[in-house]
Amino acid sequence: MNEYIKWGGAGIALAVIGAVLIASEIQHGIAAGDPLPVIYGGAVVLAALVTVLTIVPSFRKEPDPAHD
Repeated sequence: MNEYIKWGGAGIALAVIGAVLIASEIQHGIAAGDPLPVIYGGAVVLAALVTVLTIVPSFRKEPDPAHD
């Protein structure tokens, strides 16, 4: 199996799971009027987005052999 897909997929899965789990914290912060959980949750979602955008390009069919 392509190592890029195996480990990259695991990284993306963890990032998405973290963003999904933090959604309740964001909702609680909005409901309570507390900006700290909303800011923290936004940072987690931003980190997940950066993770996905960084890893997805490595899901090529033929990775660059000079990269390894």
